[in-house]
Amino acid sequence: MAEQMTKPESELKVAGMFDRVAPRYDLLNLLLSCGQDRRWRKKMLSLLPLGPEGVLLDVATGTGDVLISAAKSQPSWQKLVGADISANMLAEAEKKAAAAGVCRKVSFRQMSAMSLDLPDNFCHAITIAFGLRNVVDKEKALAEFSRVLKPGGQLFILEFFQPDNGLLARAFQFYFHHILPRIGGVLSDREAYRYLPESVESFYLLPDLNRHLVAQGMQNIRTISWLFGACRLVQAKKIVS
Repeated sequence: MAEQMTKPESELKVAGMFDRVAPRYDLLNLLLSCGQDRRWRKKMLSLLPLGPEGVLLDVATGTGDVLISAAKSQPSWQKLVGADISANMLAEAEKKAAAAGVCRKVSFRQMSAMSLDLPDNFCHAITIAFGLRNVVDKEKALAEFSRVLKPGGQLFILEFFQPDNGLLARAFQFYFHHILPRIGGVLSDREAYRYLPESVESFYLLPDLNRHLVAQGMQNIRTISWLFGACRLVQAKKIVS
């Protein structure tokens, strides 16, 4: 039986968990978001900067939805790179990219958000959707994002947070913590479906995330909220020195 995690204790455990759920990961996202994850990703993609020779990096790329959608909807991107620690996730992403006909532009690489095997000032934009809370050392990951991002480049963090107070927020929390794990236990890996909602509780509060972004040389931080703050898109720009 898999060991239960309530927060990301090690990359090895996180990678193993995502390796196990990779075949059902798209279904997992659908359940986690009450079917809204595609709409939220679409909004994030609509805010990406457009350039004739841009490089887009998607961290914790999972099954590659962000990059595949970007390659199809924004052909101005010259290069799109997906990074993930799960080999099984990347295998699923490569199959989806092949089926979508975007293999020439999109590449997937197994690497950690805390140690990106990429040059300094490499990317015009970085996205990470529902992945930052699963990183063991989040401050180290944010530092890596700043390092590989070009001055003036933009970072987009789409993530679940503790929701604001309110009746609908409490209803979502009940679903998130009590209904979802039961459904997940039937459809896929029980411990993964239990861990993923609980990991939100150990994630940043929004002011803390903003403070760490500023410490890493980010500015012009903007936030879009859904589900009474249960999901937020945080956009920031690297300072041009």
